Amino acid sequence: MHFYTAQDWGRFFLNPLFPIFFIGLVLLLKRQLTRMGLLLLLLYLYGTSIPYTSHVVMGKWAVPDTVNRQKTYDVVVVPGGMVDYKWYVSHATEKEIFSRYLSGYEQLGQSSARILMGAAAVKSGLAETLLLSKVTIKGVNETKLIRDFLERQGIDPGRIAEHGKVRHTLAEAKSVKAYCDNNGINTILLITSANHMRRAAALFRKQGLNPDLLSVSRDNTPITWVSFVPSTDGLQDTYWMLYEIVGYTVYRLQGKL
Repeated sequence: MHFYTAQDWGRFFLNPLFPIFFIGLVLLLKRQLTRMGLLLLLLYLYGTSIPYTSHVVMGKWAVPDTVNRQKTYDVVVVPGGMVDYKWYVSHATEKEIFSRYLSGYEQLGQSSARILMGAAAVKSGLAETLLLSKVTIKGVNETKLIRDFLERQGIDPGRIAEHGKVRHTLAEAKSVKAYCDNNGINTILLITSANHMRRAAALFRKQGLNPDLLSVSRDNTPITWVSFVPSTDGLQDTYWMLYEIVGYTVYRLQGKL
């Protein structure tokens, strides 16, 4: 039986469509769905389903990079969650035939830019070591997949290190802190997506770490008429916007950052 964490429940309730169905159902049951109420629900749906909303909000939410490209960092930290777990789970029955005839392939997810930049940082001499967390989700060993990927990029296995097992960014920050204390690490470069960086950097600093920051996946697309057209992409972007802002706020209220 799957164990649902508070984070799992939070993701469910952060679905932008959830308030529409919930409020709409309540109003219908009470027979109070007026024209004004319907108009407000439609305006809310429009605002949450257009790319413009998250584009503007997350543009303000992102923090500046502080990376110093003239120095060499002891480690570059890349938070986990870079593999497309759903792909591996849905293709589990084909795993044997895939592995028999194919090799050297990893199905990376939406956060793949993190590990690509991390690999570039090590290969360019910006960092000595790439530090990974030990992540396994739904039976998929992300750490092994990422290690295989990095080694095929020509990175010496000796320059890839692992810290503890983690499930979220707060645990990751604590684990990295312990690793740095135990190994005499002084300079850290943190690489993650621009949307995630504010929360991640605050969690790392709360643990007494002071990483320099290098963001990836900044949304630099120009605002055009398409930005105001409702789409599933717009809804998904709004979901991740809410996830980051609400997550940051909750951690702040709990004193965790």
